[in-house]
Amino acid sequence: MKVLLDENFPLPLYHRLRAAGHDAEHIIVLGQRGIPDSTIRQRLMAEELVFLTNDTEFEDHPADYRAQVVISRVPQRLPTARRVEIWFGALEGFLKAKPTGRLFDLYETGQIVGWTIRDSR
Repeated sequence: MKVLLDENFPLPLYHRLRAAGHDAEHIIVLGQRGIPDSTIRQRLMAEELVFLTNDTEFEDHPADYRAQVVISRVPQRLPTARRVEIWFGALEGFLKAKPTGRLFDLYETGQIVGWTIRDSR
């Protein structure tokens, strides 16, 4: 499964994922720094991938997304190397477990927890 990293993630995470054999892309490496969220959302609707972001705007997750969205709740106050370790370990476990669901939170503990999305109709 492809992993797409939002532009607010450090490049060492991207390089670590690639070195471990994961199919990873980074918005900056793709030359798409500053692209609108609407463009990213179009990709999330079209592709099966895991999108890692810090942006809570992606909590509004339509049911027709093909991608899984993981929103990091890891505090920015932690050193970059520690955050990379947390994110890398969490993503490795997530990719191996292949959980169902489309929207997840990733916590400082490295745990990824799925959201329960209820139909409001």
